[in-house]
Amino acid sequence: MKGSLLILFCFLLLSTTTSAQQPVYIPADGKVWSFGNVAVFGDITNEGLLGSNPATLLYFLGKQWTNTYTAILSDESASGTDGTGGIFRFAGTSGQQIIAGGYNVASKTGPSFPNIEISNGNGVVLADLNDLKVRNNLNLANGHVFLNGWNLMVGHNTPGTITGYSDKRYIVTGADIAGGFLYRSKLTSAAGQVIFPVGTSATNYAPAGVVYEGTAEDFKVRVFDRVLQYAVSGDMLYDSVVYKTWNIGQETNSTGLTALTLQHLNADEGPEYSVNRANSYISRFSYGAWEVRKSVNDNMQTGTITTQPMQEAATMHSRGFAGLGTDAYFIKMTTGTASYLPVDIVYFNAYRVSYALVDLLWTTTRETNNSVFEIERMLDNETEFKKVGTVDTKAPGGYSTSKLDYYFQDINDYDGWSYYRIRAVSTTGRYVYSDVREVGPLVQAKVFPNPNQGQFKVKVRGIRTPLIVQVFDTWGQQVRKLEMTGETEVQIKDMPKGTYVLVLTHKESKKQAYVTKVVVIE
Repeated sequence: MKGSLLILFCFLLLSTTTSAQQPVYIPADGKVWSFGNVAVFGDITNEGLLGSNPATLLYFLGKQWTNTYTAILSDESASGTDGTGGIFRFAGTSGQQIIAGGYNVASKTGPSFPNIEISNGNGVVLADLNDLKVRNNLNLANGHVFLNGWNLMVGHNTPGTITGYSDKRYIVTGADIAGGFLYRSKLTSAAGQVIFPVGTSATNYAPAGVVYEGTAEDFKVRVFDRVLQYAVSGDMLYDSVVYKTWNIGQETNSTGLTALTLQHLNADEGPEYSVNRANSYISRFSYGAWEVRKSVNDNMQTGTITTQPMQEAATMHSRGFAGLGTDAYFIKMTTGTASYLPVDIVYFNAYRVSYALVDLLWTTTRETNNSVFEIERMLDNETEFKKVGTVDTKAPGGYSTSKLDYYFQDINDYDGWSYYRIRAVSTTGRYVYSDVREVGPLVQAKVFPNPNQGQFKVKVRGIRTPLIVQVFDTWGQQVRKLEMTGETEVQIKDMPKGTYVLVLTHKESKKQAYVTKVVVIE
């Protein structure tokens, strides 16, 4: 046994002066202590004990570090977990490094590192089925920690510390609704504000700060890239929100006072939010809906949750709560109203140009963040509008304050009435409708002979549905009424000579289709 331990220890020492890529394996009954500066170039699998003291700096340059469930990363204390321990520096230069930490956040069991420093510009990623725990300090010297759907706990009976974070170095919880959390251990009032430097991707920083006045509890934070009507389901909300949802919880449902600070990049603000940010606030999802609050801005300030100068403009808000619960959701929104709509449509017309074609023309005088016009049509035998085409905006980047004219031609040979409207859609999904325009069929009616001797035929093209035929005298009195489809014969031989009015009306819609004069001679 001593021989195997000696070989492992010698390997660690030798690796300070060699670039060998051999993996390091510590068996379940193995015990290895590292002192001073040590470099490991190959992968590490630890099933036993790997100890360190405050003078230890272990450079890990391999691809993957694996702790099994039985592993121990001991420090100089009697318990092996209450001391300072050494620094485990992940400093790979060939892409992301992988950490299989072996910890389980749910059961609070498994190995934990005393201190970790991230010095890999590509970052480190948590391996599948593995959470990670750092007892004392996580230093983000260079690079991110990607949770990959798993969890990171920092602290051991205290919140521990996270240093080096900024809008370029933080913990990436993921952009989707489901994902991993950053946990901090046992927050109390003595800890002051505890920072959760999280973001949704390697380029989107959205941290949180928590001040907790209750009995010691673990807290967790993650953030994702959307705002949904019911927090994790329903329609997406646009424009009057910041495009972030923070999912925050504490260990129990304690009602201890909690001051919550949320920070976002200004680039994540919706258009309506941006122009009404003076009325912006933190909204909590409660009783099936997002809170709507009036005349507040929740201590809005320039974002300062960083240990380095921010490279992108950010804003933070702070709000107090009497307990957060184990799984709460928060967003930022505004109650201000703006004139923001994708477009102002000042003219819209639709008309039939042939038996099978309808032209649509419309004009805008303002477009804001506009993306596309959707042409919608409903026939008189239908109950809802359907999209029949699209026209892209002419506005550069979706913005214009000049007059812009648009045209669309629809193939439509329907014999009844058609209804058209334009739906202008912004790049964020906000939309506005034009007025509705009615378009009838192109009626080609022929009355022959005309003049006649009280007997004539009516032939109609362009309408295949039933029509009501009515003949009126010059006093407006109806003298004949019948139904026709396509062609019919009308007789008014019993009427005196003179001029009469022939009216054709759609039987179902009661809309007038055609009017002409009929002259009766002897």
